Amino acid sequence: MNCEFTNNKSSLHHVLASVEELATLGKLWRSQSDQEPRKLYIMRHGERVDLAFSDWMSQSFDKNGNYCQSDLNMPDNLPKRSQGYSAYAEDTPLTKIGIFQAQLTGEAFKKAQLDVSHVYSSPSLRCIQTCDAFLKSWGKNNEIKIKVEPGLYEWWALFGERLPDWLTPEDLAVWGYNVDLEYKPIISVEELGSKKESATEYYSRSFRVSTEALKAHGNDNVLFVAHAATLEVCTWKLTGEKPRIPDDTTRDVLAIPYCGFIEVRQIGDKWEKNGRPFLQLSHTANATFDYNRLS
Repeated sequence: MNCEFTNNKSSLHHVLASVEELATLGKLWRSQSDQEPRKLYIMRHGERVDLAFSDWMSQSFDKNGNYCQSDLNMPDNLPKRSQGYSAYAEDTPLTKIGIFQAQLTGEAFKKAQLDVSHVYSSPSLRCIQTCDAFLKSWGKNNEIKIKVEPGLYEWWALFGERLPDWLTPEDLAVWGYNVDLEYKPIISVEELGSKKESATEYYSRSFRVSTEALKAHGNDNVLFVAHAATLEVCTWKLTGEKPRIPDDTTRDVLAIPYCGFIEVRQIGDKWEKNGRPFLQLSHTANATFDYNRLS
C-alpha cells in the first residue's frame, strides 16, 4: 500500500513538472510572438540654407568671412571654421525652419512611443544639426551619442568633383554636438573620396552601411539621419527590391520632403518597408518679398 502511494506521488510530481515546463514554454513562445519587430528608421535632414537662399553666401559673409544674419530664417550666428567660411558653401547649415522641422519630427517620434538605441548621421552639417534637434526634442540628446558615418553621405559624384570639407567629429564636439568620438566609421572619408562612384556602387555602399550597422547592434533599433535618397538606397536590398535607374532616383527619390521619415521592420529573417510611422510634415513656401513695392 505504501509502495503504491509512493509511486502515485512520484507520477504526480512528474506530471506537475511537465505542466510547469509546458507553461514556461508557453510564456516564452508568447513573449517571442508578442515581441516588437526590430526597426530601422531613416530620416532626411531639414531645410537647408543654400536651397532656401541661393545667394546666401554673398548676402551673409563679408570679405573677411564674418557672418551676418540677413533673414529671420537664417541662423543667428555661425562659428568660424578652420577650413575658412567658404566651406559653408558645400557644407550648408539648416535654416531655422529646418531646425523646427527636426524638432517636430522628434516630438512625433516621442508621442508615437517609438524607440531607438543607436543613431547614425551623415557627416554633412545639415544632417548633424537635424540629428541634434531631433534628439533634443525627443529628450534623448544626453543619452544617445551621434555616430558620424561618411558612408551615409549622398551620391557625391552627381553633385561635384570632390567631397565637401566636413567638420571632424572633434570639431563637432567642440561646437556642442554629442558625437561619439570613439566610433570607427564603416566607410572612412578617405575610402569614400577615393573615386567617383557609379549609381550601382552608390547603392552597394549604402547597403553595406545598413547591414554592418544593423549587425553591430544585435536586436536594437537603429536610426539613420542623412539625405533624401538614403530612404531608398539604404533599404532596397534589405527589402529585396531592385535598385532604381538614375533617372528614377532623381525624379522620385529626390522629391522626398525635408525630414521625410520611413520605418523598415524585420519579420523573421526578412525586412519590409512599413511606411511613415506618424503623420507627415507639410507646409507652404514663404517667399522673399520686395517691400519697396508697397511704397
